[in-house]
Amino acid sequence: MLSLKSIIDKISYYTLGFTLLFTSCNSDDNISGVNLMDIASGTSVAFVYSGQKLQDFFMQPNEAYVSGYFYFEEDLADDIIFGLDIEWLEGVDNPLHFKGADWMSFAGITRKGILWFPIGSPEIFQGIPNPDQNWEIRDLGFNLSSNNWYKMTIKCDFDKREFLSVKIEGNGINITEDISGFLLEYPNFAPFDKPSLTFYTFAIRSKEFAPNNNGGTKVYFDDIEGGIRVGNSFETVFSNGFENQNEILAIPVTLPTIALDNVNENFWYFENDIAKIKINSTYSNNGTKSIECDATLVPQ
Repeated sequence: MLSLKSIIDKISYYTLGFTLLFTSCNSDDNISGVNLMDIASGTSVAFVYSGQKLQDFFMQPNEAYVSGYFYFEEDLADDIIFGLDIEWLEGVDNPLHFKGADWMSFAGITRKGILWFPIGSPEIFQGIPNPDQNWEIRDLGFNLSSNNWYKMTIKCDFDKREFLSVKIEGNGINITEDISGFLLEYPNFAPFDKPSLTFYTFAIRSKEFAPNNNGGTKVYFDDIEGGIRVGNSFETVFSNGFENQNEILAIPVTLPTIALDNVNENFWYFENDIAKIKINSTYSNNGTKSIECDATLVPQ
């Protein structure tokens, strides 16, 4: 799947550990030239693929969303980017568009209210994974406070393969950022045999901006939910608050094609063996558990 050698050498790897080449964080900035094929390292990932409504969605995709709660402690470093992702994997056996296509709706934020999301190029409609990564960066005009739970919701349109919006709410904040019209990223070939929706939590940082790894690096997530549009409303197809797991496991990989039937639904996996994630019992939005995502630059 993905090459890890350059990742380990260059980046903080948690969870969808991208190498981020920061230049500025002004509103509506754009950064290009970061290759997702080279930099995606690891993430917590959960799959859903069963049921008639999902099968109908895979044949005729439309709008979808992922939402979840996040929490960080007082010492979290300002440069840590954390957030959620929902992806539609087409599979290799009978894809709707392209064999092994991976349509990614990823967005992250810093505690200073800086929104980051990668945008695709027109080549995605030709089935070509993006050779270079472009990042849209926006200052949302607020700071997030430590020791509070906030909710993030990302909406996208998998039919148009475009973003729709990112919403942040909690502790007096209720802001929806319109990001409609930006193409979704198509980062790589994903060799699963059948289609699925996948859900992710992550916290990442750039080694360029944190050579001494100063500040805290952990962000906690809870109550992750995902849904698809059915008729005039959204229907939840994924809901997980980490209460039914004590540990994260590796995806059962078979090559050259990964059999999705061997992958448990509604269960959190390491995307690869360097991901720094674990089930946490210190903080929770509901219940007794959450997931801890650690963006430290120190190898595990």
